Amino acid sequence: MKLTLFELLTLAYYISASKLKKISYSLVEAGLLFAGESTRVWDKPKCQIVTNINKQHLEWVKPRTLKEICRQKVGYLSKNTTIYIGKQNKKTMKIIKEILKKNPSKKIFHGDDWSLKETRKNIIYKDKIGQLEFKSKNILSKGLWDNIGLSIKVARDFNITNKVILKAIPKIHFEGRMQYLNNGKLKKILQPADQLLIDGCHSESSAKNLANYLKNLDGDIYGILGIQSNKQPEQIIKQFKGIFKGIVAIKIPEEPNTCNPEVLKRMIKKYGVACSTASSVQLAFKQIANNKKKKLVVCFGSLYLVGKILSLN
Repeated sequence: MKLTLFELLTLAYYISASKLKKISYSLVEAGLLFAGESTRVWDKPKCQIVTNINKQHLEWVKPRTLKEICRQKVGYLSKNTTIYIGKQNKKTMKIIKEILKKNPSKKIFHGDDWSLKETRKNIIYKDKIGQLEFKSKNILSKGLWDNIGLSIKVARDFNITNKVILKAIPKIHFEGRMQYLNNGKLKKILQPADQLLIDGCHSESSAKNLANYLKNLDGDIYGILGIQSNKQPEQIIKQFKGIFKGIVAIKIPEEPNTCNPEVLKRMIKKYGVACSTASSVQLAFKQIANNKKKKLVVCFGSLYLVGKILSLN
């Protein structure tokens, strides 16, 4: 059996880290799930952090259910650690709490130990230590704010000062996640007054997150869409009903698992949105640029797609 690229990089990290004489913390992100995860090598990690769990990666589990995804993600966590659970919908949180009943580790759940809410002026984080208020022009996604709230809780438990946290937040920037591109080669193809937004949403929940943001904007919105065929493309597309004036469907460049643009086109038209196809990213931009009216252009549907767009731009 061959190593995957993720496993190879993980192994390279282990070898490199083992040669360091002084190391305070090892911060490691798990990959697909956690049951057979190559990062599941510590018996007593300082903590384990679980962000939002949804129906991503259904094709990798049997039965293909949310409960099985939760079981594989949290059912194999350490029994000698502190487990942080980020914001979940009620059904998912109930499943997670039921699975973790048998785990003796300390457990800290969103809503029980900390909360985060948006106001018109700023973001308010609150836990047992107290309240923090802040804002950032770089973060437009509610889902990303939820992750930042979770990270604040961990940081405060690790005795990171409020001063350091508040200094860091304005500097946080997530490439490819509700990111506006204000210049570059692709941006120049569009009309000067057009705005360009990219978001690598590739699941039903992340599509809802983007859709909720777009619903609050004024003006015409056009899309450039590419999705991997195993990412339940129709579940993503249906979240944007009534938002786009038109969408150009494309293949994700150099991605063999990309969904056929003609298949995407048929799905999109089911929801009453005008759709065409293009054979390249550049041609998709040129199609939309032919419309001289001021507009927002949104490239979405895959992290692979927005990665390619960042590269081309």
